[in-house]
Amino acid sequence: MHATDLITSDIPPLHPQDDVGRALDWLEEFKVGHLPVVDAGRLVGIVREQDLADRQDGRGTVSSVMDQVEVPFIRGGQHIYDVMRLFTERGLTVVPVLDEMGNYLGAITEHEALKRLASITNIHERGSIVVLEMNQVDYSLHQIARIVEGNDARILSVYSHTLPETNRLEVTLKINREDVSDILQSFERYEIMVKTTYQGSRFHDDLRGRYEELMRFINL
Repeated sequence: MHATDLITSDIPPLHPQDDVGRALDWLEEFKVGHLPVVDAGRLVGIVREQDLADRQDGRGTVSSVMDQVEVPFIRGGQHIYDVMRLFTERGLTVVPVLDEMGNYLGAITEHEALKRLASITNIHERGSIVVLEMNQVDYSLHQIARIVEGNDARILSVYSHTLPETNRLEVTLKINREDVSDILQSFERYEIMVKTTYQGSRFHDDLRGRYEELMRFINL
């Protein structure tokens, strides 16, 4: 899934000559903390809610308050993971999207990106989470998949990251069964360390509830 697939039509760009009052109104209307500023199809700046703290009278133009130096953006062909990294690293609520020629294509909201990320990671599907830990040199997704599928189950999603200051890898699996006791036994037979597990419908309902709470919070 690429950035262009996440663009929403709900967030119009500001123009440098728009008044600050319009920026304030749109930040409130669309429940975001950032708005892109576009002139002649090119991204020229970004307005941040905190920059308008002393401009509540709405006077002045957007060009007088927008940031023109550090203007974050993503290319249309970049993956959703790149989009999420930009959201988290820069603390954004809206990410502008440009094509390879620098033309403005639209904007992605944090809410839409999280919603789409949830769909591709199967967060709404019932199942279990199994977290494995191993040396990086021992990691084999083929072997892990063979163990899971050998127990008549399927991996819905998989994530891995290196544990800080170690050569150890943590691998998180979402598996399409609520009871994975036989799979855990198989991992043990192959001397693959199971760090933790989350099983059953109660876990799924709790996870989905937390996700829905997050969506409601973002929409406040």
